[in-house]
Amino acid sequence: MNDTLLEINDLHVSFHTVRGVIRAVRGINIDIRQGETVALVGESGCGKSVTAHAITGLLPTPPARIERGQIHFDGRDLLQIPAKEHRALRGVRISMIFQEPMTSLNPVFKIGEQIADVFRVHHKLDARAAWNKAVELLNLVKIPEAEKRAHEYAHQLSGGMRQRAMIAMAMASPEPGLIIADEPTTALDVTIQAQILHLLSQLQKKIGVSILLITHDMGVVAQLADRATVMYAGRAVEQGSVEQIFTAPRHPYTKGLLNSLPGNQKYRDARRLEAIPGTVPDLRTLGDGCPFLNRCPHPGDRCAQEFPDAFSDGGDHLAWCWYPEGGIAAGHGAAGRKAGDKQTGGGPTGTAATTAEEHTDDV
Repeated sequence: MNDTLLEINDLHVSFHTVRGVIRAVRGINIDIRQGETVALVGESGCGKSVTAHAITGLLPTPPARIERGQIHFDGRDLLQIPAKEHRALRGVRISMIFQEPMTSLNPVFKIGEQIADVFRVHHKLDARAAWNKAVELLNLVKIPEAEKRAHEYAHQLSGGMRQRAMIAMAMASPEPGLIIADEPTTALDVTIQAQILHLLSQLQKKIGVSILLITHDMGVVAQLADRATVMYAGRAVEQGSVEQIFTAPRHPYTKGLLNSLPGNQKYRDARRLEAIPGTVPDLRTLGDGCPFLNRCPHPGDRCAQEFPDAFSDGGDHLAWCWYPEGGIAAGHGAAGRKAGDKQTGGGPTGTAATTAEEHTDDV
């Protein structure tokens, strides 16, 4: 039985500006199964949020342009359906928790009214019933004095409460299928961050929703995700279960991200953290080679010529690298087999919070 809810195939997104064409997403392939959490992880500007906005149909066009690819949700290609149908899906089956609730919530409407709107439009409830449902959801996401908070405006709530209100709004969909959580813990202190992650995990188990988690924080990935795709400069560079990513990273960029975590065992007696040298390349001038070339600790001649196909050691752990660290393959002639561009197989593996404990002590 195919339980895949979302499947992205060879997605390319560009921004056509007066300063040139920015190739923000290049050839991304992702699948998410029912009830699974998949993380898109990478530094700012790597294409994580652009991928999410392509799913929801919120890309600004122009200047954004989807050059090619497919986004199948529940059997339908979102790039081929009419805008009205896409908009209806966005409110019913696909929800999004935006990165900064203070700029996502309407400042002139009360929190309860904004959540109640979802029930009025998509559930066809009257005003009183919609309000009661909104208060019920605020209770569900553990906002204290939910009835009182529903009458308040966004600026009157703390950062943690605003984020909980955004989660409540996402849960208001009549048939929640996919929640896209775009940096849901950004700008929150560590204690509140842990509470939000625990809340998302509880709600997922309760209603069986799938989550696409967008983050730059490897600690958040370890706590919440089942599988992860590591992105760099618009490309997927590694894919696998969270346990595989944390315990046996193959791509030098993934290894660099993990090495920079303060909780890493290797830093117990060290004074300085390891940083990835160099800077992110200009997406307007990127060639067809590996985008990590100028920062890679062991580049080869082939890296500048073409981007590699995905290689695997025989499982569903993929790395897009000509010379993967850990030895998946050292180019086309090595022992590793060609896996193609898409990750397949393997179900949810659970979080890697235990197996990756040495990496996440600081979270």
